[in-house]
Amino acid sequence: MEATDEGDARTLGWLRGVCLAFPEAEETSLQDRPLFVVRRRRFALFNGVTSPSRPRWAGSGRSVHLLTDPEERAALAADDRFVASPHHGDRGWVAVPPDAIAPDELAELVEAAYRVAAPRSLVARLDQVG
Repeated sequence: MEATDEGDARTLGWLRGVCLAFPEAEETSLQDRPLFVVRRRRFALFNGVTSPSRPRWAGSGRSVHLLTDPEERAALAADDRFVASPHHGDRGWVAVPPDAIAPDELAELVEAAYRVAAPRSLVARLDQVG
């Protein structure tokens, strides 16, 4: 995707559709970036090329930042597409450019992030729907 408002809008629209389909998921913001939470626990964040400039985010470009499943962290760290996120990379968050990964694979990672953040009762609800 090109580095424009339109590219950000397409990526963010897709990410909203995935995240907000989960039980009790909500959108808020962190440092003027869309943040997705479940019961105040963060699981996904979007950084666009048009997001406000902040030193912490310099060089991130258009990227999706995700909380990772502890069992998957080593595999993701070994994959060049993923880097430690400036948003708590030391706590298992990764960043990936959305054009570097297939949408279905990214959707699976977003769901895994939700499952890590959500309470068991909401994960059970998600499992009943799917």
